[in-house]
Amino acid sequence: MSNLAGGRTNQKLRTHIALVEAAAKLVRQGRSFTVAEAADLAKVGRTTAYRYFPSAETLIVHASLYAITEVEKQSIGAALESTTAAEDRLRAVIEASDASIADHDFLYRTMLRLSLNRDTTTHEDVLPRRSGGRKAVLESAIGALRKQLGEERYEKLTAALSLFLGIEAAVVLRDVCLLPQDEARDIKIWGASLILQRVLAEATLRPKDMQELRANSRARSPKRNSTNTIDSRG
Repeated sequence: MSNLAGGRTNQKLRTHIALVEAAAKLVRQGRSFTVAEAADLAKVGRTTAYRYFPSAETLIVHASLYAITEVEKQSIGAALESTTAAEDRLRAVIEASDASIADHDFLYRTMLRLSLNRDTTTHEDVLPRRSGGRKAVLESAIGALRKQLGEERYEKLTAALSLFLGIEAAVVLRDVCLLPQDEARDIKIWGASLILQRVLAEATLRPKDMQELRANSRARSPKRNSTNTIDSRG
């Protein structure tokens, strides 16, 4: 595992960061590299580097996560500076995320590939789990709605909106649905806006009206027969 335990914690942390930053530079360039090459760039001893990162894979995934975090922090932070309305801020976040993915496609796909290949039996505590970065981004964009919506509804909203951010949404719309980038972006904005508008509308309803809305939604849903298939007559 990456070696941060034990004494001299500050020094170890600085060494860890130096290796990750050096590796991130190589990842941004789309280069393949070894732990030794990253160590040379970071001016860290090779033996020391291997104690922190026993394989190139562990270093690449740390570096990819670091680089993506830095990229998104800058692009999304800048996008939120000029708008205040919740729907406008949500749109700005999705547009910034989409542009960031387009500009750094290799970086995002590297992170996705390595996270999907994670083997919990052999890589536990070696490869970092992808943290709740998307929820943090959404919090910065629409966090002002938390009190208005209530905790439970707000958490459901941010979970749903997370589907429209990140490389996974791009893979589905671009690779699976074969949509051009601008159309894929517009669909993400459209879907996220619909969900936001629906949740905001629900928050203004009285309990009785909410029950009627849910009943109507269930009535409009396709009926299923006893074999669990959709009944086309519905």
